[in-house]
Amino acid sequence: MVCIRNLEKKDVKEAAKLEASCFPEDERASEAKIRSRVSNNQALQLGLIAPTANTSMLIGHLLTTRTSSDFVTMESMEKNDSNGSNVALHSVTVHPAHRGQGYARKLIEELIFRCQTIITPRPKRVSLLAHKELIPMYEKLGFSLVGKSECQFGNSEWHDMIYEL
Repeated sequence: MVCIRNLEKKDVKEAAKLEASCFPEDERASEAKIRSRVSNNQALQLGLIAPTANTSMLIGHLLTTRTSSDFVTMESMEKNDSNGSNVALHSVTVHPAHRGQGYARKLIEELIFRCQTIITPRPKRVSLLAHKELIPMYEKLGFSLVGKSECQFGNSEWHDMIYEL
């Protein structure tokens, strides 16, 4: 049975490998960026852990920052604003061998639960950037499509989505 827990410093290398296996180079978080997010805002960095014969393995993760912006920005990708009124969701990653089992949904639901009940100061919204083909999945989770994002990086077109808390 898998569990969700905070990512820890010991998970950073595995999280970076997972990012590399799931995202093109121009869209993934570097190991340094993951380390910074875990160090600066551990309560909002989630790991999806699966048991193995003798240990456990990171099979997914969710990476965020606090931000004062209403939407994900290049600045929010680089810097965590610990007093920010919102959460920018940057990465939802599930190892390809474990996809289709609802794990991305579980990670996002856990993030929303924590934002509503545990995290202080309580955020007002969660924002994310989505590829067009992922918009329906996020809408099923309660996110609203705002439109094409001004924040563009890599070779993709991104769409702003928000979840009002």
